[in-house]
Amino acid sequence: MKRYTEEEGHKMTIAATVSQYLRDQSVDYQLVQHPHSHTSRESAHAAHVREDQVAKAILMKDEQGYVMAVIPASSSLDMRAVHDETGRNQLEMVSEEELGRVCPDCELGALPPLGQAYGITTLLDSSLTHRDTIYFEAGDHEELVEMEGSRFARLFAGSHSCDLSKDWP
Repeated sequence: MKRYTEEEGHKMTIAATVSQYLRDQSVDYQLVQHPHSHTSRESAHAAHVREDQVAKAILMKDEQGYVMAVIPASSSLDMRAVHDETGRNQLEMVSEEELGRVCPDCELGALPPLGQAYGITTLLDSSLTHRDTIYFEAGDHEELVEMEGSRFARLFAGSHSCDLSKDWP
């Protein structure tokens, strides 16, 4: 597994919005290169990290706008918990085409879990607030952002933290 920092001259493919947001928040991170993957779970395996350390983003919308749920890649989203937390019962997953419009600097399907960087209301699964290290999609299918769990949790200081996930059946 190769790790890079911005100073090392590696061609970085982190989404510009995410990179700028992390700089603005003064958060240190590294990029972890891995073979091409299609899902957050595949990214975890390709990068040789545990699925429960990888934060994945799920973007939904209703007539009030967008909501992003951030849960471990090892889990599935509990829509009832999202409805209970937001009071919004009409939330539906957005299409990949719409994801491309909302996050134009990301490859389709490689959505970073930092909705706040894109002005999106974001909910964080409480299980992600206690990890030593967190990884998440950088905005492409070949790199993960790696950072200390405490720094990741600090990025969500203004977001709701609640139980949003359930284990895969």
